[in-house]
Amino acid sequence: MSSRLRLRFVAAMLLANSSLYGQFFFPQSSKLTATGGIGAGSVGWSVALSSDGTTAIAGAPTDNGNVGAAYVYTRSGNTWTQQARITAADGSGAPSFGTSVAISADGNTAAVGGPFDGTQTGAAFIFTRNGSTWTQQGAKLIGSGATGAAQQGTSVALSSDGNTLAIGGKTDNTNAGAVWVFTRSSGAWTQQGTKLTGTGAVGSARQGSSVALSGDGNTLACGGPMDNAEAGAIWIFTRSSNSWSQQGSKLKGSAAGTVTDQGFSISLSGDGNTLVDGAPFDGGTNTGAAWVFTRSSGVWTQFGSALSFASASSDAELGYSVATNS
Repeated sequence: MSSRLRLRFVAAMLLANSSLYGQFFFPQSSKLTATGGIGAGSVGWSVALSSDGTTAIAGAPTDNGNVGAAYVYTRSGNTWTQQARITAADGSGAPSFGTSVAISADGNTAAVGGPFDGTQTGAAFIFTRNGSTWTQQGAKLIGSGATGAAQQGTSVALSSDGNTLAIGGKTDNTNAGAVWVFTRSSGAWTQQGTKLTGTGAVGSARQGSSVALSGDGNTLACGGPMDNAEAGAIWIFTRSSNSWSQQGSKLKGSAAGTVTDQGFSISLSGDGNTLVDGAPFDGGTNTGAAWVFTRSSGVWTQFGSALSFASASSDAELGYSVATNS
């Protein structure tokens, strides 16, 4: 991960939970590098951590001429070591495997997106760990009902138990975008319902540019940063039994600029009742900002004002990535 992306990540983390700042000291470890890569892999393009913080996965979508790879690291004490380099067993063409990654709470299930698989139909790939060995679980996952080059795998998210998967395809249906949900039972993955698209979009919203799931997998957030000429928005869906439905209208943070790209990054808390919305191009000079929304009795409302740093300079792009506690 580049230093600039690291700064964006840290800034977004602090914005999402400012109570962390000044209370904890995080000792810096050596940077993590990957072995076994082929060419310039862009390791760290996407990252995810297990709940206990002892397993990390990093995507490298430009590895081997954009075929892509992902690297798994494990921690013992304060020491990180590479556990595996994983690649798609059934990827087609140059899928850019590793554009997005997600990992279950226990670190034993990983999802990896390859949005350029095939003819940009895209796909997601599931891997499971047995001991220290990672293997692909089943064939690549491609949601049905896609229109055109959907780029499925632009974003991926897993529930805590690793049994619910959300796959974003931002260019489905001429950049309208969509999300597909899959569930796992006895090691087999099946699509749950039809693709999800939020109502009230204006123009080509690119829904599915970002996705997030609550811990139980019953609440799904979908970002569409190109909605309404890049104002951006977020849609929430909830699951009852095996059916998904939109919860309320699309969400937009107040006092935003005209071009903000809200929904560029999103994160849900473990209980699904807190949403953080990153908008890295807010402020007219790409200063960036983040908004927090909370849910009570099924109704979402903005919590406080937009989060930003008064001392942030132009092009800081705060909100490029965001995270919440689990």
